[in-house]
Amino acid sequence: MYLKKIHLTNIGPYRGMHTINLSTSPEKNTVLIGGENGAGKTTLLNSIKMGLFGSFGFGYKTENKEYLKKVDSILNYSAKVNGENNFRLRLDFDLIDDLTKKEYSLYRAWKYQNKSVKETLDVLQDGKYLNDYEKEVFQSKLKEIMPPHLLDLCLFDGEEISRIINNNLLSSYIEKLTNVLFNLDLFEVMEKDLDIYSQQKENITSLNTQEKELISLREVKNNHVSTISSLNEQLERLSQTKNEVEEEYSRIKNDFEIHGGLIRDEREEIHSSINELENERKQNQERIKHFVSSMLPFFLAKDLVTDTREQLINEEKFQLYSSLDEKLTQDKIRNILQQLSISSNNQDAEEILKNEILSTVKPSDETGLIHGASFSEGNQVENIYQEVSTQTLDLHITTIEENKTKLKEIQNLKSKLKLNDSSSEFSVMVSDMEKYNYQLNQLSQQIDAIQVKLHEEQVQLSKINNQIESIEHKFKDQEKSRNSFVESQKIISLSQKFRRIQLQKKLQEVQMEALRMLNKLMRKRNYIASIKIDPSSFEVYLFDQQNEAMEKSTLSAGEKEILLLSIIWAIFKCSGRNVPFIFDTLLGRLDRTHKQSILTHYIPNCGRQAIVLSTDSEIDEDTYSLLHEYTAKEYTLSFDVNKKETSILENYFSFKGQEVNH
Repeated sequence: MYLKKIHLTNIGPYRGMHTINLSTSPEKNTVLIGGENGAGKTTLLNSIKMGLFGSFGFGYKTENKEYLKKVDSILNYSAKVNGENNFRLRLDFDLIDDLTKKEYSLYRAWKYQNKSVKETLDVLQDGKYLNDYEKEVFQSKLKEIMPPHLLDLCLFDGEEISRIINNNLLSSYIEKLTNVLFNLDLFEVMEKDLDIYSQQKENITSLNTQEKELISLREVKNNHVSTISSLNEQLERLSQTKNEVEEEYSRIKNDFEIHGGLIRDEREEIHSSINELENERKQNQERIKHFVSSMLPFFLAKDLVTDTREQLINEEKFQLYSSLDEKLTQDKIRNILQQLSISSNNQDAEEILKNEILSTVKPSDETGLIHGASFSEGNQVENIYQEVSTQTLDLHITTIEENKTKLKEIQNLKSKLKLNDSSSEFSVMVSDMEKYNYQLNQLSQQIDAIQVKLHEEQVQLSKINNQIESIEHKFKDQEKSRNSFVESQKIISLSQKFRRIQLQKKLQEVQMEALRMLNKLMRKRNYIASIKIDPSSFEVYLFDQQNEAMEKSTLSAGEKEILLLSIIWAIFKCSGRNVPFIFDTLLGRLDRTHKQSILTHYIPNCGRQAIVLSTDSEIDEDTYSLLHEYTAKEYTLSFDVNKKETSILENYFSFKGQEVNH
């Protein structure tokens, strides 16, 4: 495939119509596209993938809701708000089909109908529009010639390269790359089909116990392999989605701050203040409520409380008087008089003494027994009397006024938030930030859960593989070849052997080509004398001039990246595939010497077409001059913060005069 032009109409930050000419020549194979972070480089890459493959480019088999939701997020926001309803991608490219070059123009457009996105596709082949049937045939052929996952392998993302290096994923990446580029995955498909055939019910009845066990184990193995593949796809999809959500969150947050919105910390501080004030008001309300339900009636009936207290005091005297009158019998009075040496026969004296004693506690004549309160009830009345006598309502009135003041403060704070978020733009931004923040938390949890499950599946697969190898070894020893099952197993074994032989041959070529490129790129000339790639584990081994093994850990991060790029380049070269190479911010981890090597030896040797996306800090004015002689086209993606639009300039940053590309 050879990409010639891409046309964008209201896609991402590309407002209106924009065209990027990607044509190159054998002497100048590079298209250099510069742009700061957030200028639209990722949108450009997604547009190529989406324009070519539609839903298949993002792992969906049909135009489902999830895909259309993703499309909606990519379409230009301002154009949607203005109701323009004109969103389109056009890709012009060449394909070699049956040894014949054919020119294609692929139009993929979207419109809103009943508040939902509808997609249409038109295809021109050599200037002629294809009908619906021909379009289906073309799409099938396109996915055969240039499958979506192959396009992903042609994309050299600096972040992805760093992840492969940091997480020691080099061997698994090489395995994936070789299977696709050397067409070895076709043999894997054939082996799976034979496995399915050998598991048909009519054959199972004729198999012995070992054969049945092997079928069962292979079925379990396939289930684990399928599950692992599905989990890896989910993990990759979720990780990509998380990165996209993080980018969108950062972009919206930056816009929010630039245009005067309250930043998150300030909003949280205001929310915290509102919560604190509301809690204080609630506590005050509880105190007021308690006072109203308990003491307020007594404050309102203060005179009645005083009268009740006096009545209870008099009733207490009355009860004491009655009890004492009952206890002071004639015998007790006489006994007292005898102790005082007073004649006990003097009845007047007895009467006088008793009356004098009773007079000390005698209540007024009007006192009667009304309440008959107990001691504790009397204490309660006394406590209420003391409280209403000593306290005033000022304290509670102050609390009520304080609540009114706090309510006004809360209203002011809420007004501040409401004023800030009142415009539709800020409201959408705040809503989007909250939505993306929630999505990030959900995605992190999903990724963690999938990683745990993936590890469990890999452990189980290892156990199953050991059991299968044991039974296959027994088959070999016993030379069982009685039925179609055994024949199919022979074909599978032959296919696997063929794949191993082909892989060994190809890897030998890859080792030589990778070493040749590595020695051109590395600052330490001939530091590595040979490279070996194990065809089983795809582990990479390095050897020095004395043929002694070298630890990859001794290489710097930049040297590891150079090693990986050399191997990738060699695999593509040995595969004979004619594909575009796309480099996205690849040079960030490399020092100046290695950058120069990449720009002068690596990129110019990447076939007919290399598309380089870079910031001005990666390829600056000095390094730009190194790549310039190999550059066919160069552009700068310039993002206007105020308009929130990206324009395309026909030169790389400010190194030369700029002209807008219409």
